[in-house]
Amino acid sequence: MHELTEEALVAASVDEVWRDFTVASRLTDWFWPPRFEATALVELRNVGRWEVRSEAADLAVEGTVLAFEAPRSLRLAWRWAGEEHSTDAEISLEPAADAATRVIVRHSGFATQEERDQHVDGWVSCLQRLIDRYGGAPGEHL
Repeated sequence: MHELTEEALVAASVDEVWRDFTVASRLTDWFWPPRFEATALVELRNVGRWEVRSEAADLAVEGTVLAFEAPRSLRLAWRWAGEEHSTDAEISLEPAADAATRVIVRHSGFATQEERDQHVDGWVSCLQRLIDRYGGAPGEHL
């Protein structure tokens, strides 16, 4: 099985970034590009749903909350709509200098290197939108 780790430094507090991942209306503001017209559902409880959908782009992530520790970590069973195979995505938030937050995404269980690489590209662009949400500073991928 293949895995990835992506990190970004976001110029917002841990509490703010936590809400960006766990409040549906905030998640849709940045998770995918605006042209996707995303909708989301977040049930922040064990075995709750964490879903982001786009009718415009004809895709959806149908996640299941496996574990969470507010406001520091969220672990999801991650599955694209229509696929049988799920992967494990863990999002960790750590305080950083200047009231920023270090976002660490560890995503594992990919069947192939190609599948892993596609998710690297997706997470990089997704995390960049989160950085941009707060004005782009400090705006670095680590």
